[in-house]
Amino acid sequence: MTDLMLPLAEFVAHPDRYVLIDVRDESEFSERHIAGAIHRPLSRLAAETLRIPDDKLPVAVCGKGGGRSAEAAARLRIAGLHGALWLEGGTAGWYQARQGI
Repeated sequence: MTDLMLPLAEFVAHPDRYVLIDVRDESEFSERHIAGAIHRPLSRLAAETLRIPDDKLPVAVCGKGGGRSAEAAARLRIAGLHGALWLEGGTAGWYQARQGI
């Protein structure tokens, strides 16, 4: 499933190229999330509920560490969002990269 993965370094370098969808549950999202992320829990994820700007590159789906993200990216691709990707390392990886860990 690595062909569906957006490398964390690419997202950190060019975050404005992507629409970020956070598929974690409400409590996880409320606790901490990447600024600008659209919250759509995996249980409610459907392509018709998302409005993806035409000027953005593939959708990056972000969970905690990759499992739900990969599933969400696959679901979005099946629903017609063929560029859907999951973010390497998820939310935790993004915070670690931003802190230089």
